Amino acid sequence: MLLVGDMVRRNAARYPDKTGVVFEERRFTWQEVNMRVNSLAHGLLKLGLEKQSRVAILSRNCNEYLEFYLAVAKAGLIGVALNPMFKAGELGYLIDDSGSDTLIVDSYYEDKVASMQSELHRIKHYIGIGPGHSFPYDFETIIAENPTRELEVEVDENDIFVLAYSSGTTGRPKGAMITHRNCVTAAVVNAMEYGMQPYHVYALPGAFYFATCNGARLVPIVRGCTTVITTWDPEELLPIIEKERVWGYNGGPTVHSRIVNHPDFEKYDVSSIGFIAVTPSPCSTSLWRKLEEIFGHVCYACFGMTESTKAGPVLHPAEIATEGSEKLVRRMSSVGRSAGIWDIRVVNESGEDVAWDMKEIGELIMKGDHIMKGYWNDPQMTAETIRDGWLYTGDLATVDEDGYIYIVDRRTDMIKSGGINVYPREIEEVIYTHPAVSLAAVIGVPDERWGETVKAVVVLKPNAKATEEDIIELCKIKLASYKKPTSIDFVDSMPLTAGGKILKRELKKKYWEDYDRLVH
Repeated sequence: MLLVGDMVRRNAARYPDKTGVVFEERRFTWQEVNMRVNSLAHGLLKLGLEKQSRVAILSRNCNEYLEFYLAVAKAGLIGVALNPMFKAGELGYLIDDSGSDTLIVDSYYEDKVASMQSELHRIKHYIGIGPGHSFPYDFETIIAENPTRELEVEVDENDIFVLAYSSGTTGRPKGAMITHRNCVTAAVVNAMEYGMQPYHVYALPGAFYFATCNGARLVPIVRGCTTVITTWDPEELLPIIEKERVWGYNGGPTVHSRIVNHPDFEKYDVSSIGFIAVTPSPCSTSLWRKLEEIFGHVCYACFGMTESTKAGPVLHPAEIATEGSEKLVRRMSSVGRSAGIWDIRVVNESGEDVAWDMKEIGELIMKGDHIMKGYWNDPQMTAETIRDGWLYTGDLATVDEDGYIYIVDRRTDMIKSGGINVYPREIEEVIYTHPAVSLAAVIGVPDERWGETVKAVVVLKPNAKATEEDIIELCKIKLASYKKPTSIDFVDSMPLTAGGKILKRELKKKYWEDYDRLVH
């Protein structure tokens, strides 16, 4: 089977002089990328690293980050991406848990690493990226001093490629063991679903430390597309779309909302866009309509999670409509159906498929070659999450008469008020229809009578106005009485994961600080 390292090797053979990777003012052909990756891989092995040794990286998005992923793949090592937003104790936990003995550091984070260096007893080798760092090894020097020839390392498709640590929304981050087979399968199937071609230009704006180099990151690589490394900041992404004539990019709903609501959006030529992936969270119908209005009929819903290599059901533009057929309009709030060569089901607590009637709620489960090997150093959690080969996602969903899946909520986000299950996403969908709302999150807060009651936390659009009464009345009109929020808090910003998901656990903390747990 094709391995992750084979992707760049084949691109170098097929498109040697084609621009492969772009970052800021740097441009590399696929041949240059492959040579740099080979040199880095040789250099890492020269440090004495053995097969499946863990190499961690702390960096901003850059071409070196992508080269790191491809180099560890060719060298048979395991990559570990560290979240720069983490504090010293959190970073130390990931390094210790993963057993990493080599750390690659962007010079931007040198002070952070220096402050905790005495605690990092496992780290034997420090490699710096960028000018002015004081680490013993230098990224570019390693590339310059090592051969560019292909490596003679035996790598198996079932070897671990990366430890992809979860966002840690429900406790300590867990390291998903993602294999070469997982990544290649997800990348190939996603490229097929998206209709991606080698002549396309694809932007990678997502933080590289988020879910590491997964099926989404590798899609343009497996197709040999020109890959532009950037960020989700509209100030950076919009000019790049215009300059590089970007065909496609991906992002979460919060990211897309920032882009289409950017005050200077209309100044940029975005006519090259032919594909937008809304991932990993379901998109509100109001935002979907806005994306369609601006970019055209080019939006895909691509649902996945770290444990499934960011791959899962896919919703194609041809399967929806923003007006007309009630069925096609309704599907805007779906995440699609099973994609590619894997199985997807929604099951009840007895493990039976739920009825395709949009009424029965069950848990979304997946099975296929894109599912992780398990959790690193956690066989108990692995056994709880993967049963008989099926990944239990924790996402609650319904299914319509045609097999389209609608995410209702996360099992951990469900509110139990007076013994009745309340699903926040349904309420958030209604709140998002208010023209003044930019972001909305519905959470359960303690209530002496009902156990929990419904609260909405809302960020308004710039210069927009709305009152608590406005939002509650809107929900009262469109929802059953027990579902409407009993209170609204307006805030300036939301705590977000690197992928743009709202961290509801963080939102809930202040309301539950006098309680031992986040449920009543």
